[in-house]
Amino acid sequence: MTGTIFDKLTAPPSAKLLGWRLISLDTVTGEIELGFDGKPEFLNPMGIVQGGFLSAMLDDTMGPLIFVMTEGRMFATTIDLHVHFLRPVKPGPITTKAQLTQLGKKVAFAEGQLFDSDGRLSARATCSALLLEFTMPSRG
Repeated sequence: MTGTIFDKLTAPPSAKLLGWRLISLDTVTGEIELGFDGKPEFLNPMGIVQGGFLSAMLDDTMGPLIFVMTEGRMFATTIDLHVHFLRPVKPGPITTKAQLTQLGKKVAFAEGQLFDSDGRLSARATCSALLLEFTMPSRG
């Protein structure tokens, strides 16, 4: 894949913790695919990835897609996040995909899917996000 807008940014600590990595990006269709790590530290007492981590992965897929689709001008701050858990997720590689549903002047909407290491759909999400003008943080 050629360079993307993410190459100019330092990954935030939360993205690093989750193992965020770009797999594909299509700005024509408004779609993104990411990979994450289902780490042992993310497991609940049943040995499956705790839902809060899965929600964070979905949120950290839809938000960056909105950022890209505004050409890096607007930062997506989540107003509303709905997650439907369809099956337990075991530790291992996790893949997410998101599509932009609507991009307004102040609010954007997106949908996301999360797949376990066997490629099975394990969670679905929708979000609405307030668009705030993005300014590059200083690296001081």
